[in-house]
Amino acid sequence: MTLQVSIADILVANRLRDAAAGGVKPADIIFAQQTDLAPEDVRALRAATETYKLLIVLRCPKRGAVAFQGVFRAKRWADGHDRAGNTVKSGVSGLGVHPDGGNIFISDYDMMSLWVRNDAGGYRKLFASALKMGAARGAWTTEAMDAVRLLNGALLSPLQHGAQDDFTPPPDHGHPGVQKDTRFCAFREGEAAYMDGMQACAAHYRKWGLYWPYDANGGFTKAATP
Repeated sequence: MTLQVSIADILVANRLRDAAAGGVKPADIIFAQQTDLAPEDVRALRAATETYKLLIVLRCPKRGAVAFQGVFRAKRWADGHDRAGNTVKSGVSGLGVHPDGGNIFISDYDMMSLWVRNDAGGYRKLFASALKMGAARGAWTTEAMDAVRLLNGALLSPLQHGAQDDFTPPPDHGHPGVQKDTRFCAFREGEAAYMDGMQACAAHYRKWGLYWPYDANGGFTKAATP
């Protein structure tokens, strides 16, 4: 029997090998392979959330994207549309090529929600509907902005937009919601957790007393009130 290995598998293996050679711990490399975050970013998110008592939930990039995280620039808002206004999406392994500029980008980390430890116990939401004031409807606080700046200062693939849970779309636009088979991950004060599907993510929210703004089918219900 001949063992068949795809080029994508080889690229992932090489990326993880290089991260290990660079001093990333085995547990972080395993988590990176599971979630498709950069191994160095797994390490950075553990450290930052532990230091600043944060809890952040992310939607995982496309499978195989770990091979290119930190190699190509994370997909920005401007990469999402061409000059004609058509949607530009990433393809296999999260890679995308913009039709106008020809720049290559990699599937970014989609932040679902951001929280900070409450002195009285539990977690308090840091409202972050967008990374720029006025860019989207909803709330954005200085505290949330400071937290994202701290995280982005340590990430190879920095966060490119606000938290999906906090985004209230205008009347003529829909909310992306969540799909039942979407993969998620969370970093809670240095502890990393992988959630394979919407139900697992909803259970993680319940476990830590977080507000879950989606119905049983993943449709958006209502953002939390600041």
